[in-house]
Amino acid sequence: MSFGLRNAPATFQRFITEVLCGLDFVFPYLDDVLVASSTEEDHDEHLKIVFERFQQYRLRISISKSVMGADRIEYLGFLITAEGSRLLPEKVEALTNYKLPATIHDLRTFLGMINFYRGYLKDAAKSQAPLNELMKGVKKEDRRKVPWTDETRRSFEKCKTDLAKAALLSSKIWTTSITLH
Repeated sequence: MSFGLRNAPATFQRFITEVLCGLDFVFPYLDDVLVASSTEEDHDEHLKIVFERFQQYRLRISISKSVMGADRIEYLGFLITAEGSRLLPEKVEALTNYKLPATIHDLRTFLGMINFYRGYLKDAAKSQAPLNELMKGVKKEDRRKVPWTDETRRSFEKCKTDLAKAALLSSKIWTTSITLH
């Protein structure tokens, strides 16, 4: 399927979701598929089921792009381990070193990046509220300077501090044996 077409990603996501429907140990995102299992035996069985589904729908796997049986893996911008998922250290470092945005557009960019990790941030809405106030009624490409106040500067720094302290999100789903296609 050509991904140059406007709806191709959404169409493919619906398709891959349908292919893997009912498999609670599989987490597909477009052509990235995470298979999480509790034991090596379960993992072997889960992979067999996934491979059978792929064969049934005539899908191919790129072995060179696959990771099988790993106990930790980077997946969609996160580090997945048996304990759970956490932010990638290099992403955290980039955001914690982010300079004070000069324009509204730059602030919107920062908020977009920080919101990607919102689920890991305690009281994210409260911490970001002063920054979000600055965004009210502005156009997407607004290049005006940010009218910084002490409160909004503290909010910006708190967002970065909270990100640096981001918690491990634990899940009983993540296991010691993980594969990514």
